[in-house]
Amino acid sequence: MTSHSKTFLRLGLAVLMGGAAVVASAPVRAESSRVISVEEHWELQLSQPDSELSAPQVTMVMSPTSDVSGDHFLFTLNHSTVPDYQPGGMQVQAWSGDSLSQEKVGQNSAALENSNETVHWTQRLSLADGSLTFQVVDGQSETWPTFGGDELLVSVPSSLSGLNSYRPSVSLGESQVGYAENRVTSLTLTKLVWVTEDGQVHEQNAPIPIDTTLGD
Repeated sequence: MTSHSKTFLRLGLAVLMGGAAVVASAPVRAESSRVISVEEHWELQLSQPDSELSAPQVTMVMSPTSDVSGDHFLFTLNHSTVPDYQPGGMQVQAWSGDSLSQEKVGQNSAALENSNETVHWTQRLSLADGSLTFQVVDGQSETWPTFGGDELLVSVPSSLSGLNSYRPSVSLGESQVGYAENRVTSLTLTKLVWVTEDGQVHEQNAPIPIDTTLGD
């Protein structure tokens, strides 16, 4: 974890389920083509949120490489942290090491409040024309009926030639239920989807066999 201002405790994703943890050691590979897009499909299952406390609070991390020393991205749910803390809603942030380069707050500022609510969303990294883009899409929940798209998109210049160095272990190891973890039933990476420059779409669904790689 880098030392920049992420206002949450490092509690870890103890609630990760199924084969998602197995995926952590599998890099994205392409035999003949570079990877130009990677998607992580996530599911957050709540037990009893507290809207007055804006609890729980989740911060997701995704990087185009095997660490967070360079460009990487945060997606905060049920709170935002920069430039100041705000309860409820969601925010995307672009970081370069310990330096914040961009942030965008989602339109819906409501706090999670429904018992046994499930939140679904997809985090997408894409590389095109020297720009690295992080976007949250296809979000659904009771509190936030639909979310994502241009409202939750940040883009930065990049010298990367491809996303082949992406590792799901970064997302699994750095993402956090940072506050009121006891109010979360599970946080699960349910599917990985990646696209190579030849137009081929590949995916892995959880649970994933331990000997599976993403290069086939």
